[in-house]
Amino acid sequence: MTIATSRYSIEDYLEMESTSLTKHEYWNGKIWEMAGGSDVHNEICARIIIEMGKALEARNLAFKIYTSDMKVWIEKHNRFVYPDAVAIADKPSYYKNRRDIITNPLLVVEVSSDGTEAYDLSSKFEQYRSIPTFKEYIIISQTERMVTRYFREKENLWSMTDYVGPDALIPLQSMGLEIPLKGIYWGVDVP
Repeated sequence: MTIATSRYSIEDYLEMESTSLTKHEYWNGKIWEMAGGSDVHNEICARIIIEMGKALEARNLAFKIYTSDMKVWIEKHNRFVYPDAVAIADKPSYYKNRRDIITNPLLVVEVSSDGTEAYDLSSKFEQYRSIPTFKEYIIISQTERMVTRYFREKENLWSMTDYVGPDALIPLQSMGLEIPLKGIYWGVDVP
C-alpha cells in the first residue's frame, strides 16, 4: 500500500524510516508500507536463518547472514527493499556508510504467500538480478513444504529447481552449503 501519492527523496524516506514503527519499501520516489508477517511466515524466516547459520558454523565459513531488518539497495532501480533473509560474502558494502543498508547481497531469501508470490518472482526478482553480486534466490512457500531455488549460471542465464519432500537437501551453491528442507519447516504448521 502506498502511503502517499507524492514523491519522496531518498533522504526523506531514510529519515522517515529511522523513526517509523513499521517498515516501508522505497521505489523511485514512492513509499509502500509493508504488511506484517503471519506466525507461519515468521517461523519459516527464523528457521531458514537457523539452518543457514548451522551449516555455516559446521563448515567454519565466514559468510554473513542478515534478518529482515537489513535493507538492500538496488541502485539501478532506485529502490530499497527488506528481504526476509540475505547473505553476503566477505565484508558488507554499505549504502553511504549506513550500517542498516547493504549493497552487495549474494543470496536473497523470500518467504512467499499467495499475495506476494507473483511479485517475488517477477519485478522483485528482475530488480535483484541487476545487482552484480547477486547470485542466488530462494523462495520458500508458506502454503506447502516447497522451496524454489534460482541460481545464476552466467550473466543472463538462471537455473531453477523446486525442492519438495522430507529428505530434500537444498544446495546454497553460492555459499557451498546444503540445508535440509525438513529443517526449514521443523515445528511449523504447514501441510
